[in-house]
Amino acid sequence: MFKGRYEHLIDSKGRISIPSRFRETLNERYDSRLVVTNYDGCLIAYPLAEWQKLEEKISALPEFKKDTKAFLRFFYSSAADCAIDKLGRILIPQTLRDYAKLEKEVVLIGAFRHMEIWSKTLWEQAAAAASDDEIVNTLERLGL
Repeated sequence: MFKGRYEHLIDSKGRISIPSRFRETLNERYDSRLVVTNYDGCLIAYPLAEWQKLEEKISALPEFKKDTKAFLRFFYSSAADCAIDKLGRILIPQTLRDYAKLEKEVVLIGAFRHMEIWSKTLWEQAAAAASDDEIVNTLERLGL
């Protein structure tokens, strides 16, 4: 599973180096293919096998409900297949870079079955906004 926080730079062509720990997880459990899409102010990168599991769940949604259509349009319209190159990088399409406001400094975080890619500025704001009470309440709700 993906865990940890790593700071990297995005190059002028829009490539980001995937942290070596994340690449190890990919090599051990998956392959080098990721699906990247926009969500909640950042990008989420799923190994292809995890994306396929997510698609199975999504396929059970009622296709013609208004909120489902809105979700599908948003979630799938920007989804991109991103293969890791020989140097351990992925190319992030411009539309996704614009959405997540990725300019120079980026933060990659492990989020269990996927990774998140944040602009450093937005990550710092999100991390500062997360309260200890919210985290404790979530753990309690999960019975942990």
